[in-house]
Amino acid sequence: MADMKVQKIKLLKIWEILNWKSDEQHPLSTQDIIVELSKLGIKCDRRTIYGDIDAMQSNGYSILNRRRGHDMVYWVQERKFDLPELKIIMDAIQNSKFIPKDKTEELLNKIASLGGSESTHLLKRNAVSFNVVKHSNADIYRITECLERAIECEHRVTFRYFDLNASGERVYRHDNQLYKEEPLAMICDDGNYYLMCYHPEPEYENNVKVFRVDRIADISETDESVSKDAKKASKAITNYPKQVFKMYGGKIQKVRLSFDESLIGVMFNKFGEEISIRKSGARFTASVEVQISPTFWGWLTQFPNQMEIVSPVDVKEAYTTWVRSAIKQEE
Repeated sequence: MADMKVQKIKLLKIWEILNWKSDEQHPLSTQDIIVELSKLGIKCDRRTIYGDIDAMQSNGYSILNRRRGHDMVYWVQERKFDLPELKIIMDAIQNSKFIPKDKTEELLNKIASLGGSESTHLLKRNAVSFNVVKHSNADIYRITECLERAIECEHRVTFRYFDLNASGERVYRHDNQLYKEEPLAMICDDGNYYLMCYHPEPEYENNVKVFRVDRIADISETDESVSKDAKKASKAITNYPKQVFKMYGGKIQKVRLSFDESLIGVMFNKFGEEISIRKSGARFTASVEVQISPTFWGWLTQFPNQMEIVSPVDVKEAYTTWVRSAIKQEE
């Protein structure tokens, strides 16, 4: 009976061994597989390994093989993620401020392991530790899970929201009372995670209020459905992130910018490659939708004498006023 049980799991263990330990540059021989199985208490010979792998190949398992000397060697070529894809994912995780440092390390190890033992070793050896300030909310996974579930089910959520004082201690807003919000979406911007909620009040531009996810505490999903207006707003939310500058609130307007040729790449990077850029004299122009906010002004100041607002006039004047005020504070 014990031998029968071992035989039932042998194919699974062969697949696991090949997935973890093999690739085209590091194939496993028949003897290698026998040794690995013996470590698991599974005894077999070359003949049964040939038959087992042939059966797996015949049933769609992507096991490749070639002859090396008098023996066959095997490896798994296709995986869910290639090495470059895993590297990109790991770099994105390292650059995410909202994931605490300890959870970043755990997550990187999990992602690296998806590529097999050799890829894991390579990815860890070549890992670069970014100089990223990590936030400390250890409940970030649970908060994210709750929000995703509430958004999917179109339910309202309750939570507390906090800032940090000079000592790094939590100071809860709203007199430590619960917020009750209608979640629309979560987006990642500049390494931070943000929750966008529907608010019909006129003080909230575009009927959207934004919360930092890592500043949320004591979150709960309710059984109360979001409003019809919130459901309608959620369908249009995909256009919002392109217009946001660092998630500051502000009215969304179409602005025509004039800029030097050297900033064409900057414009495409900020607003997307689908924007229309036209030559206008010695410069170039483009009309883009932005959220009018101090952060938009700050972005413009990076390019003195290289970029300017052409229209609307009121936006141009507001920017000029803001710059003058900033200069006056420095005097």
